Amino acid sequence: MRSAAAAIAALWIVAGSGARALAHQQTTTFGEIVYPAAGTDGADLTWRLRIRSIELARLLGDRMPQAVEILRGGLQVAATAGGETRLCQQVTAALGADPTSPNAPAAPEPTSLLTVRFACAPDARTLHLRYDLFFDHDPYHASYTRLRLGDAAADDAASSIVFHNLAHEITVDLRLPEPLWRSALLYLRLGVAHILTGYDHLSFLMALLLAAGLRTRTRGATVATAATPRQALRGTVAVVSAFTVAHSLTLISQALHPGWISTRWVEPAIAFSVAYVGFENLIPRPPRGRWLLVFGFGLVHGLGFASVLREIGLPRRGLLLSLLSFNLGVELGQLLVVALALPIVVAAARRAPRRFERWGLELGSFVIAAFGTVWLVARLATR
Repeated sequence: MRSAAAAIAALWIVAGSGARALAHQQTTTFGEIVYPAAGTDGADLTWRLRIRSIELARLLGDRMPQAVEILRGGLQVAATAGGETRLCQQVTAALGADPTSPNAPAAPEPTSLLTVRFACAPDARTLHLRYDLFFDHDPYHASYTRLRLGDAAADDAASSIVFHNLAHEITVDLRLPEPLWRSALLYLRLGVAHILTGYDHLSFLMALLLAAGLRTRTRGATVATAATPRQALRGTVAVVSAFTVAHSLTLISQALHPGWISTRWVEPAIAFSVAYVGFENLIPRPPRGRWLLVFGFGLVHGLGFASVLREIGLPRRGLLLSLLSFNLGVELGQLLVVALALPIVVAAARRAPRRFERWGLELGSFVIAAFGTVWLVARLATR
């Protein structure tokens, strides 16, 4: 019993669930910086920041009446021109509902839009962008920011950067286009980070891995027997490959041809897939043809990945490379979880198959199914 309980604890650590299990990922904002941005107010740089209204209320709490001042104070821009660096002056700042977001107030998840206008040197060669919001409340907070700078100002998402707790300030050289390899590396890291902080995706994967530990289940006169390492690996490769192929298809298709299928139902469907696989593990027989079921659910998860990319934005320059890098990052994160979790599952099942079945597979699957059900109800309630 102790070994099975320890296995469950280790698996939840690997999955990264814990206290954040009710969230899809860490709190996020989505920004856009345009320079030069013509206007009649004397400003030439615009920083727009989209924030989910529910996250804004949770992070600011009773400070919501001072939201504009707090938010504008967390954004700073300095410009280097003629060898001298000076802070850009904030000219205007406004906070309101985002009229252009897919999550506008009429939609299930309202989004607030902060627009801050800066006056910078007209001949700036370098911009120093600083973001200091929400890290004191959420150390895993990140801001995905699209840059439309210089000659790329007219393009849609010419390049992207990410502010996080280890990178509050980022310097951008306006004279040099961002190297394609750097953009690819950024999206590779985003893919890894998304799968490792996407607790619904991780829970789905963990339910599949738990089932790989046993070859037979306790049923009537049949007693649970552990799978050999080869059997567990073969079964895992089959379902993970099906999941990978499926979500890659819909991720790439939706990213290259946005809107070809409605994604309004995607988040509830992902929650349903987590609950379904968790409850299926409680049936005392090995699932048959699970790879086909996983393939179907993988198509849905791929649409979820594409929704994240839609919010982050993809650059026109090197679009396909960035997209493939993000998908590769998702696969690397997935392989990391499998490499860490599968040996724990196999070792626990081989040491005590019946106890693993009761305290590892059944208890673990029940917890996963419970989380999936909570997510499903919560997401349907916002539809």
